[in-house]
Amino acid sequence: MNRRKILFGLLGLGCLAVGTVARGTALPVTALVSEAGGDYVLVAALSGVALLASLPVIASGRESELQQADTPDPEVPARVPPAGREFDETVRGWDYRTPVLGDSARQRVKTRLRTAAVEAVMRERNCGRSRARQLVRRGEWTDDAEAASFLGSPKRSTLATAVAALRRRQTPAEFRARRTAEAVYAVDGGTGR
Repeated sequence: MNRRKILFGLLGLGCLAVGTVARGTALPVTALVSEAGGDYVLVAALSGVALLASLPVIASGRESELQQADTPDPEVPARVPPAGREFDETVRGWDYRTPVLGDSARQRVKTRLRTAAVEAVMRERNCGRSRARQLVRRGEWTDDAEAASFLGSPKRSTLATAVAALRRRQTPAEFRARRTAEAVYAVDGGTGR
């Protein structure tokens, strides 16, 4: 323990003992006031003693002796790409748009969209995976005929699909993939873009 704490503890116990013993006898306050020359001098003397007693407390509270824990740096939010960014980059990529060379990229996108459609149908219709796969394969999972045919049947895009894609400055494959993604989003509870 700190020596200063022990010293002040003993001083406090001594004051308590003197106060307890002197309780029965009256302290000669009147004699002290007349001896000091007035009551204000006695109050000033007691205030001085109190001030001297408070100096060690004030000195012990200096900032140099104060020990505090350092708080860690606040967390910063993690940066994540926006939803659908990878899909957009894949569908816009040259390997997806190239008719013959892009077959594997188109098949990967189609597989991912089919999986997402099956999971969305499972949630929306509260059915099992095999029933949801049947609905997607038959094209009964959405009202969008373009999206239903993209995942349901292997037939290629029609002239109407090609014209609609041309109006949006997209290839027919990109147009059908985007329409299917929008249909999956709508089935899964999304409302528009």
